[in-house]
Amino acid sequence: MARDHFQKERKAFLAGYKRNVLGVIEDGIWRNNKQTYPHILPVAQQQLNILSTIREEFWDWFRVHDITLHTDFHHLNSSQALCFNLFFPLLADNARPFKKVLDALRISGEPALGATFEFQPDRAEGTCFDFMLPMASGARIYFELKYTESKFGKAPADSDHIDKFQRVYQRRLSGRFEESFCCQDRFLANYQIVRNIWHLDLESADIAVFLFPGANRLLRQDEAIIQNCVTEAFQSRVQIYYLENFLALLQRDNRCTNREIAALTEFEAKYFPNAQVPTIDIENTEASA
Repeated sequence: MARDHFQKERKAFLAGYKRNVLGVIEDGIWRNNKQTYPHILPVAQQQLNILSTIREEFWDWFRVHDITLHTDFHHLNSSQALCFNLFFPLLADNARPFKKVLDALRISGEPALGATFEFQPDRAEGTCFDFMLPMASGARIYFELKYTESKFGKAPADSDHIDKFQRVYQRRLSGRFEESFCCQDRFLANYQIVRNIWHLDLESADIAVFLFPGANRLLRQDEAIIQNCVTEAFQSRVQIYYLENFLALLQRDNRCTNREIAALTEFEAKYFPNAQVPTIDIENTEASA
């Protein structure tokens, strides 16, 4: 069984980052148990979880957009903060900066305006994607990001989730998922993975991208589920990429502006200092959106 060395090492590093880079001595509180931890910022200083390169610009932008911060946003290992820090430097009044993202992910096509965080394609169903990149073709690239999490979420087989499975999800399972994932128990056991994929529109050529560290061995245990839960028609629409590889490709892209290079350098220093780019990666064929 994989162990959580990555999680422990990252939290220990971020505790030092909080003190030595951000200059914050006080430890923040985890709201679940009311205990303090050295890798958590005090809530009053949670704005420091955004990289200094983009911090002022980001919070000016945030104040005029309808986005809710996660309960644990003040944790320095927050995957929501990681997503903001990774993609916000590319937001502009045109879609061109995101062509670098598509090339790094080996996705063909042209990006369109309208990239957004915490995107909810169906308010009644309720899934929020960490990031959504629209394409000129009409397709959407949905991103699910993880960092130090140990697993993808599951749902309890309680009356609310059983009712939602039967009322909402069941009607769009056949032809999209392998038969074993069309049953209630396995759907709920892999809830976060399959509900993300459930949103894909094959005719629009939507793509679901699962982006997480290759060094996180616990998350990698779910790769087989991500790859094998869908039917053949959807297999090219579900992609796994390692954050270390993705970051390295962006850093080598000579189209990056000085601002983007500075943000990527600071991103690496916070999340992947001295990282080894994984030598074993999932072989992804090029997808078209």
